Order: sequence, then C-alpha cells, then structure tokens
Amino acid sequence: MNVVIDRPEARWLPSRHRFAISRLFAFARLRHDARPTAERPEHLILAVDRDQSASEAYTVAVWVLVTTASYLAAMLPLPIPLAITAAVPLAALAIHIPFIGGGLALRLVRRDANRAGIVSAGTMSLLLIWSSYVAQTTTWARFVAWLFFAVLVINGLAALTLWLLRASVQAAEERCVR
Repeated sequence: MNVVIDRPEARWLPSRHRFAISRLFAFARLRHDARPTAERPEHLILAVDRDQSASEAYTVAVWVLVTTASYLAAMLPLPIPLAITAAVPLAALAIHIPFIGGGLALRLVRRDANRAGIVSAGTMSLLLIWSSYVAQTTTWARFVAWLFFAVLVINGLAALTLWLLRASVQAAEERCVR
C-alpha cells in the first residue's frame, strides 16, 4: 500500500476508490483541485488503497439496502408503508446471509482467498439476478430494478471513459504521489 504525505489533493486520487463512477468523479476533482494552495495542513497522511473512500462505501451500502428493502417490500402482502417499515430490517438481515455464509464457506475451502472481494461479487451477482426477476414483474419495485440496471450501465460507461483516459489518469496520479 502506498502512502502520500502532506498532499491534500491526494484525497482525490482515483486509485483511492473502488467503483468507476467514483474514480471518474475523483479524477475530475483531482484535475480541478490540483492547483497549489497557500494553506497546507501541517501533517496529512493518506493511504492510497481502493477501499479508502468512506463516502463511496456508505453510498453503495445504502444503495444495496434500499434496493433489497424495495424488493422485499414489494413481496410482502402488506400495505406499502407497513411493508417498507418491515422490509428494512429484513433487508439488513438478508444482505448479511451471503456475507456470513459465503465468508464461512470460503474460510473452510481456502484460508488465503480474498473473501471480501469474492463475497462482495457474489452478493452483487445475487442482487443482479434478483433485479432481473423484479424488472419483469408488474410491481412498483420494477422501477427500482431498472434504476439498479441504470446505475450499472452508468458505472460501465464511467469505466470505459476511464479506460480511454488512462494515460491522463496515470499522469495525474504520478504528479500527486511524487
């Protein structure tokens, strides 16, 4: 893991984010905020690791929770306000089932496996399958499913944009890290 010392613009390094949407936003901020400022913090140490963005982690967590709760609320035979109220804690429990079960299964199979990455990919795959099912229904939750797919497409377009700008991104990061 790389560490950047006393460079406030390093907050916006694209390599400090996991998802392409966040990396593209960070690259735009890095280019905008790369001007030298008179005020520099006395001591600032930032890790350059793709899991360092708390705002990204919380945004994705809330997105997954709301999507799962919407699907569960649409399945419950209750009026919508009551179904949503009941679905939120059920969604929190449902999200943890693949994490705990997948993590334990991977621990038994391979101790050295990247359990967080594999379980996260598995959870998103389950959400993708569930979204595919819900998108075909006639419930109000189909709009949430289509929004889920729209976010995936936007993230894919951001990944394509970053791939096209890879030389610029790498140059901007090298300027900041050196």
